[in-house]
This record gives sequence, C-alpha cells and structure tokens, in this order.
Amino acid sequence: MGNPFRAAAAASAAAALVLVATALSPVAALRQASGNSVGVHIDQADVRDAVSSHIMPMRAHIPSARAPDYSSPHLRRRGDVSANLTNVHDIYYIVDIKVGRETIPVSVDTGSSDTWLVQQPYQCVSYYWEPGKKPDCGLGAGLKGNLSGGLVPDVVFGRAYGDGTFVQGYFGYEDVTVGGLTAHHQRLAIVNYTYWYGDNRVSGLLGLAYPLLTSLDGGEQTKEPYDPIFFTMWKNKLVAEPIFSIALSRDEDQTTVAGSKAPITNGGQKETSYLALGGLPPVSYDNSTWARTPIQSMDLIDGWAVATKELGMYIIVADAYVFGKTAHSSNATNAMVPEPTRNTTRFPVLIDAGSTLSILPTEMVTQLYKSFDPPARYMPGTGLYFAPCNATVPTFGVQIGTQTFYIQPEDLLRQSTRKEDDEGVWCRIGVTDSDYSPWVLGVTFLSNVVAVFDVGLNEMRFATRTKY
Repeated sequence: MGNPFRAAAAASAAAALVLVATALSPVAALRQASGNSVGVHIDQADVRDAVSSHIMPMRAHIPSARAPDYSSPHLRRRGDVSANLTNVHDIYYIVDIKVGRETIPVSVDTGSSDTWLVQQPYQCVSYYWEPGKKPDCGLGAGLKGNLSGGLVPDVVFGRAYGDGTFVQGYFGYEDVTVGGLTAHHQRLAIVNYTYWYGDNRVSGLLGLAYPLLTSLDGGEQTKEPYDPIFFTMWKNKLVAEPIFSIALSRDEDQTTVAGSKAPITNGGQKETSYLALGGLPPVSYDNSTWARTPIQSMDLIDGWAVATKELGMYIIVADAYVFGKTAHSSNATNAMVPEPTRNTTRFPVLIDAGSTLSILPTEMVTQLYKSFDPPARYMPGTGLYFAPCNATVPTFGVQIGTQTFYIQPEDLLRQSTRKEDDEGVWCRIGVTDSDYSPWVLGVTFLSNVVAVFDVGLNEMRFATRTKY
C-alpha cells in the first residue's frame, strides 16, 4: 500500500486514502467485533484450495538508495503529511501485466484498489524541494499508446499517500491481461501528474483490494465505486474460485547472514515469489498449519473517517502476538530465558504486500526492541530502529486461532538496509512502531506464509511456508 517501491521514508498505513491519523490505544482502535472475528485453525482436510493455473512470478526488487535525507536542513516540506514518516521500503514486488497490446511492469499492492499506469509525457513535481535539484519521480516508460476503450467523462483520478507522494490523472477503458486472464473493457487510471520516488523499474501499480476504495477520496465516498481488475475477473467467472493468493520470497542475492556477505539459503532451494489468481501459488508450505480469520469492515478503525461497514481493505484481528528473547542471547542460558510474552490485546491490522515493514503498537514493539541482544536503538534521521547486524534476534510470531506464524530472523533484522557509524554496522528492524491506527502486517510477515485472500467468503487464510 502507499508507494510500494519508494526508497524514501513512508508513513504507516493508509494507501489510497488521505486520512487524518488519530492517536489511539489498541483497545480504543478496535470496536468490539462480532463473535466470528476470532481466527480459527483449519484441519488440513478442510482446505480445498488447489494450485492455480493462472500464476504470475513476481520479481522481488530492492531499490537503489535514492531516498533524500529527511533530516537535512536543505529539505523543506510543502504542506502537511497526515502521518509521521516512518516506513522506509527496501523491497517491492513486480509483475508484468498486458494493457491492450503493451506489457507494463507494475508493483503489486493489496492495500489499494485502483490500477494505474503512468503515461509519457507526465509532469513530475517534488513534495520536498532541494534548491537547484530537478524532481525525478523515477517511474518507468509507462503506457506508450492510448486507451482503446475511450475515457471516463467528468471523473478525475487522484490518490495521495501517507508519505506525501501522490498521483493524478484520468480514467479510461482497456483490455487488461493478468496471469493469462483478460478483463475486457476494464476501467483503469492513467497518471500524468505525480510526485513519486521510484527507481525506473515499474510504471504503475496493480491494486487488489475491494471496490469500495475506488470510491473514496480523502476518506469520504465521493464517487461511484467500480470493480477493480480481480473483481471483474471473478464476476465474469474467469477464475475457478473467488480467491487470489500470494507467496513473497526473499531475494536470496540481497539477503545476507548477519555479519557476513554470504547469502542465506536456509538449507532449501531459492523460491520465486508468486501472485496466483483463483487458487494457490506453487510453493512449499506446511499443510497442517492452515488458519482462517474473517476480513473486517472499514468502520472497525476509529482513526479513519470511514463510517461504512463495508469491506475495503484486508483488515484482520490477530488473536495474539508472541515475542521474547531466544536461548542464544549473550547473557542467557536455556534455564534463564523467560517464557515468551503473549500479548492478547486485539486490534486491527492490514495485510499489506505494499508495505515492507510490519507496523504495530508502540508499547508492544518497544518490548520487542529490548529483546534484541544487544538491544535495538533509534537512529535519528530515519524514524526507525536498528540493531547490530550480528545481533541475536528474538522470537516473534502472530497467532491466528491456535496457529502461530513466526517471522524468521532474516525478516526481523533486515540485512538489506544498513547504517554505519563509529560503533559498527547496524541493520534495520523489520517491525516498526506507531501510536496511530491502522497497524500493518507487511512483507516481513508475508515472507513467512502463503496468504489467501478470499473475497467470496470474505476471509483470510494463512499457512506457514516451508523454509526456503
């Protein structure tokens, strides 16, 4: 969600919506949901999802370090940002879609609904300005031709994201092919005016969330919603089941063992990332670990000015979060290591493939930071916490029903984003904190599971990935 391939600092979580963030405790943020809001474990015999025949390999890409230094006195803001700049993206996932006769690389985003493409020539502007520096939005070549289905009259397209980036343009119609399936006369947006921060790898975004988000502008429903691409495919019976699923794999070439330059293999084969339409991706997972939880309505989050009980984003409520020191900590023995903390506070989180980091309540994450050995510390100018790259990483898991999905150490201590100072080399923590709802389970969580987005049953299903 948000700008999923920005290398700049980004805000916590409100893709496709410009929303006023409200400081809330997790309890205040969660209105008491109905009894079916609790996740449940699924017996493997009950899981009938088959491997899809419509799959797309996704390319994991780590952007070049183009981000401006937000602590620089030479940088000045124009206007306000609705949330603090905390979420630096160090990886995003690319698929190729066919628009008319052109193949366009786009970033995959489960936190927004619109699919948009840039079209040359477009006007690039800068939210932050630096004297004498020309804005560079870093978008790819984009759509070269025109939309064959014509334009949508009297409707403008505009989306602003929490990090200050935005896109503006117009709507039109074109045949769009994703994973071998074609949505005919599909509505999509063409961008001709933007502030963005890419690195010339992608030319747009593939939005996979519910139709409701297409009608929202600044948190208010000002337009008639339309069906995003996947919903068009479902309603036209192009997919066998009303589900899509993702498996996000780490980029082995960019992931290193703490304190070394050797790639992590985890004793297994490197796996490709996949987006699968109508079924499951062809990756290895533990079939005994399936769990399901219902997708929650937009009004669950008090910090958003959205009163509707309709579904918009993939919002769930986990049953618990488990974290604590491991037995390998420098001052610990197996007998001395306390039982992991089990936080059962229930609060809404977005399942967001467009956010690198997971973003959780400050009180919980502060305890997690202290569980690193040595403890993580705040790095001024980044808005984020780092730990020594050879630190011992604590246990951290998300419980849904009776199943706990653990985040691997290489996702909790991200070797791909480093800072050096007089005290050594520091790596970024894969979970960041926020006092603002909504919170997010991003790539650092999704790299460890197969995630099924079921828009027919309106539920999420997860299974633990086999180590890769």
